[in-house]
Parts: sequence; structure tokens; C-alpha cells
Amino acid sequence: MSNLPPAEQPSATRSAPGEEPLTGPGAFFHLPSLDEHEWLVVVTRDQPYWLAGTADPLLTNACRLGDFASLAQNRLIARFTDPAGPAALQMVPPTHRHLLIDRKKLARPGETYFFRDTGWPSCQVWIDGKAKAGALVKQTGSSLPTDDKAAVKKKKALINSWPK
Repeated sequence: MSNLPPAEQPSATRSAPGEEPLTGPGAFFHLPSLDEHEWLVVVTRDQPYWLAGTADPLLTNACRLGDFASLAQNRLIARFTDPAGPAALQMVPPTHRHLLIDRKKLARPGETYFFRDTGWPSCQVWIDGKAKAGALVKQTGSSLPTDDKAAVKKKKALINSWPK
């Protein structure tokens, strides 16, 4: 959680006295001090955060690499209040795509994205919509040099034919 005292924590992560605080949605505590806007709770659900939608391994991997993420200034959140998994997740609805970093054009129309730990290697992404979760593509072949001596000889000849 945060190192901030409870009085300075954003209201979305504060809980009733005697309850555990909600987990934070992302790297908000590392923002410059001039960005002190309150979070806007768009939806509150009485379920654990991992039931926000369909877990998407492709988008989660892209988020961890920084290719698919919510902007740090995104203040739209969904609160999950179930005692088994309380959290506040950043969300990007279809109408707010300007709050999404999508370098590889992975976003699909009509989907809402929920982010946990955006901007961190532990980022997780869930989708809420009609599309199926993407799958990680199995790698074929290898980036290592081939063992085929004829192919190696052909490659060397090609390289040697380049203008010097």
C-alpha cells in the first residue's frame, strides 16, 4: 500500500474504521505533488477485484512491457468492496480512450479495461465486454543461429556481398 498517513491517502483507498484499506490502483503515489485531483469512483461492486471482468494475458503482458496501460493521470476508478479482495482499479471505458496508452493498437471497441498496478511490472488487466480475451502467441523457431551449415554458408555469402 502507500507510505502516506491515512489522512493523506486518496479517499478511494480509505475504508471504514476497523476495516483493511483497499489496495491502490496504480502508481499514483509517485506522481508530482501538483497532481492532487480526487479520484472519481465510476462504479462500486460488491465482489473481489479479480472478478472485474475477464483476465486477459495478452493485455497483461503488454501492460507489463509498457505497451498497453492507463495514463497515470487517469482518475476513473472502480471500487471492489468484497472482504476477500477489496481494491480500487483504474478503468478506461470505451468513451475515454484518450486515457489509454496503446502502442500496439490492442484496444477493441466497446470494451472497458480495468488496470491494477499500472506502470509496474506486476500490472494486471481485465476486460469487461463481449470480446474474448486475447491469447499469448506461442513462439515458433528460434533466434539462435541455425545448425544447418549450408544455411550458414549462404548467410555469410550474402553478408560478404554487401557493399563495403
